[in-house]
Amino acid sequence: MSKLEAILGIVILCVLLLVPIAGASYSFDGVPYTDKLDLVAHGTLKGGVYIGESQKLDFPPCTRTFYVPGNVKWARLYVGVWGGTERYEGWVHTTFNGHEFGKTYLRGENDDNPHVYCTGHGVYWVYYDVTDEALSGLNTAISDTSRGERGNKLDGRVYSIILAAVYEDANAPYITYWIADGNVNLHGLGWAGALPTVNNIASVTFKGVIDPANVDNVDLTVLYLTGNPGEPDYLEFNGHGVGGNDVANSGDGETYGIDLKIFDVTGYTQAENSVLFIRGKDINGDGKIDADDEGNQEGEHYLHPVLTALVAQHKSAEKTLPDFYVTLEFDTVIEGENTLTATVNNYGSLYEDDLLLKVFVDGSEIYSEDVGMDASGMNKLAVSWDATHGTHTIKAAIDAENAVQESNEKNNVFSTDADVMSKIDLSVKILTPVPENAASNAKSSSMLFGLGSILIIPLLMPRKGRSKKLPLLILAILSAALILSGCVDTQTGDSTGGDMVSYLVPVELRNDGEAAAMEFMLSLYVDGERSVTKTIAKLDGDKTIVEKLPITVTKGEHLLRAVVDEKEVVKEFRRDNNEDEITYDF
Repeated sequence: MSKLEAILGIVILCVLLLVPIAGASYSFDGVPYTDKLDLVAHGTLKGGVYIGESQKLDFPPCTRTFYVPGNVKWARLYVGVWGGTERYEGWVHTTFNGHEFGKTYLRGENDDNPHVYCTGHGVYWVYYDVTDEALSGLNTAISDTSRGERGNKLDGRVYSIILAAVYEDANAPYITYWIADGNVNLHGLGWAGALPTVNNIASVTFKGVIDPANVDNVDLTVLYLTGNPGEPDYLEFNGHGVGGNDVANSGDGETYGIDLKIFDVTGYTQAENSVLFIRGKDINGDGKIDADDEGNQEGEHYLHPVLTALVAQHKSAEKTLPDFYVTLEFDTVIEGENTLTATVNNYGSLYEDDLLLKVFVDGSEIYSEDVGMDASGMNKLAVSWDATHGTHTIKAAIDAENAVQESNEKNNVFSTDADVMSKIDLSVKILTPVPENAASNAKSSSMLFGLGSILIIPLLMPRKGRSKKLPLLILAILSAALILSGCVDTQTGDSTGGDMVSYLVPVELRNDGEAAAMEFMLSLYVDGERSVTKTIAKLDGDKTIVEKLPITVTKGEHLLRAVVDEKEVVKEFRRDNNEDEITYDF
């Protein structure tokens, strides 16, 4: 064996052992929900719903025009942008009928803009409320992105610009309409990165009741991003398949990943209606949606339903009066300030005025405000409640005085009980540090011995022809061995010269409150410097957990300090027990 071969083998071994074998994948299954689109408009009026126009993936700036045949009562403009990956950031700038919306920043996995739906590996669906800017007749939208800007990595091509508008027309028949949006990432196992997850189905429930006998026609509009021709996907309306077995097929291969399609579902209409977006079906029954026994795809690799509308055209006026309904939603309620979400819906005819909403706790009024209604048919409001411990009855009433004539006056009150828990009380205690598990080091030593043994095998090959093949063979054997073994623990107690030691520091966390603490940080400082930070997903009330935090320090005494919820994101009863410190001789 030549010196070059020996050196190359050693270098390969060292590189593979020093580089950690690890992987991470960011997968965003859906915004605002992972399994459904969000209902954003519904109601009844004389008029129609316009949704258009689907185009192919295009380079910015993109200009699209829309023609709305009536007086616009509600409208949203949507812009789809391809990011390339969720790690790239950039911006989209949109103008609608001359109105500048400014730059909307696209931050991928760091996005927190409520008008930006970013899912998957960088698929953006951005919306703008344009009711005040939309016109009867011709409308024009222009969208540009950061593509081409110095330092920009965002792909920035535009999937589409879509206008969804509800319009009024005195000469049109009565319709009942529902519009839902969002960005659900339906994907198979291979498209979720390193995490073994799949997302196969998204749904929409069109809340509210209609009379199937009083409809002339019912149309279902669906819009997808990233669909591919030849990869089956399915659409079901009230359990009936519509559109065949390849609904999202890039406009029959013409639009590169955008599909806007309308289906007549009159024959399948019920009093209450729903739709399912299905990524694929397990044809051969092997428990997964991948390929059948002949090698044909059973479903889309990835698919993004982002918009749907159901429009029922009535034979005669069915809902000539409004019908208001209110609900209250809340998460865990803790002593002190809380926020309830009151949603007012109008399941009847168009109503464009204010309504009085009142909220009561145990009969005492805590909120009274006017609620503005429009053609969206819904309004969500935040209601503050300074809650005390115990069980309370909360009630919401919309138009309780019956100031507005409705088709149903008996569904204007919502009532439920809420259990108010005592505040969270997190405490932390550092337990006795222990040397890192000797078994880990033993495993590493055993693995290194095994790899060394494997390296000997090529050296036993006949010298003839060995010089050309040996380096590649060593690399292949090492790679295979590392893959099969999973990973190598390279941490040893004296890897830096003998005065460094590796320990696990057990930190006890306790929650003495009733409510669960969610998504908070635990930090460990060594001699005043932060050494380890870990996110704790959940700690239930009256529960204790122990987290073992790894550190490497020089031999001797060190000051350890543990801090829980350092950023004070958790509502706590007290904070004087959120730190603990000890001095330990390692």
